[in-house]
Amino acid sequence: MTQESRPYGFEFAGHHSSDFELVVLAEKTVTMPSKRKSQLQLPYRTGYIDLSDLYGLNTYDERTVTFPCRLPYGQANLSLMNQKLTELMNWLMKPTGKTLLKDDAMPGYAFMAEVQTAPTIEEGWNFCKVTVVFQCYAYRLKRCYDDVWDTFYFNLDAASNIEVDVKGHESVLLINTGHNRVRLTVTCSTAMSASVNDHVFALKAGDNVNPYLELMPGENTVNLEGTGHVKFNWTEEWP
Repeated sequence: MTQESRPYGFEFAGHHSSDFELVVLAEKTVTMPSKRKSQLQLPYRTGYIDLSDLYGLNTYDERTVTFPCRLPYGQANLSLMNQKLTELMNWLMKPTGKTLLKDDAMPGYAFMAEVQTAPTIEEGWNFCKVTVVFQCYAYRLKRCYDDVWDTFYFNLDAASNIEVDVKGHESVLLINTGHNRVRLTVTCSTAMSASVNDHVFALKAGDNVNPYLELMPGENTVNLEGTGHVKFNWTEEWP
């Protein structure tokens, strides 16, 4: 079944919900992440000192995405119903840790999610209602915008030149439109050096990943020294 012809649903752990004949019902809910506050109350002082933005960025608690679904098997055939439910539970509960979750209603975005609480099952004669709750990382993930391949959305996207040829020195402006600092991967055809946000890095030929090689929200200038082709890649994080 092609992506265009399949019914609305979600992708998780290598399968689409339609692979198990699930039909997502209208009651689907997505919670927004709450800000995590760290407040300190001092003696003899009114109010609190807010330490939440000590490092310049907000921190958030996890969120949930809930899919109530209709499974077209019920008590009219108990053996088949239990077989289908077993296949479904094996798919949802088997992954260890958070796995990529894509909601068809949010093209271009994804969650890191895990089914921690067992889905609830309401058996009917001809169908079952299965409610799946995904526990998700606070931010939605969004691939960096590529102005060659991606459709530009003026309200949210910003165009960055993610590939450049360096001949001596080159300054590149990369725009992280997300709300959190993110890891930057720099792929080089030859060894060279780079400075990003006051950090200097020696880059090898191939993929370069470093805990300190990251983009802050907004504009970031990358200064490159050397000769060769460079490609940038990162995943933005959105509430």
